[in-house]
Amino acid sequence: MSFLLPKLTSKKEVDQAIQSTAEKVLVLRFGRDEDPVCLQLDDILSKTSSDLSKMAAIYLVDVDRTPVYTHYFDISYIPSTVFFFNGQHMKVDYGCFPSEPHLQEEVATDGHRRKAAGGFGVLR
Repeated sequence: MSFLLPKLTSKKEVDQAIQSTAEKVLVLRFGRDEDPVCLQLDDILSKTSSDLSKMAAIYLVDVDRTPVYTHYFDISYIPSTVFFFNGQHMKVDYGCFPSEPHLQEEVATDGHRRKAAGGFGVLR
C-alpha cells in the first residue's frame, strides 16, 4: 500500500515538506518500500491518512536516498517515524508498562532522554 502515500526521495524534498507543512503534524516514515515491516506500517498509515488529513500530512522517506536525515535522526531501525509541527521536530516517546515503576522513575528524573512514559509523551 505504500504506493498510496506520497514519497520524498531527496533531502530537498524532505526540507520542503518540513518547511511548508503548517498547522498540521508532519509524519515522516523512514524505511524501504520492499521491507515487509515497512509495508505493514504503510498499510496502516494509508488507511488512516484520509481520516487524519486535516490534522496530519504523511510522507514516506527512503532511508537509502536521504542518508543525511537517516544519520541526523539516528535511524537504526526501520520503519522509523519522525514527527514535526510547524517546522519544529517533535521528539515522541511510546509508552512503558505501569508494572515497571523503575522505568517510570527514570522518566521523571531525566528531562532529555526519556526511556519510558506511561502512555504517550512529547518532548520539545
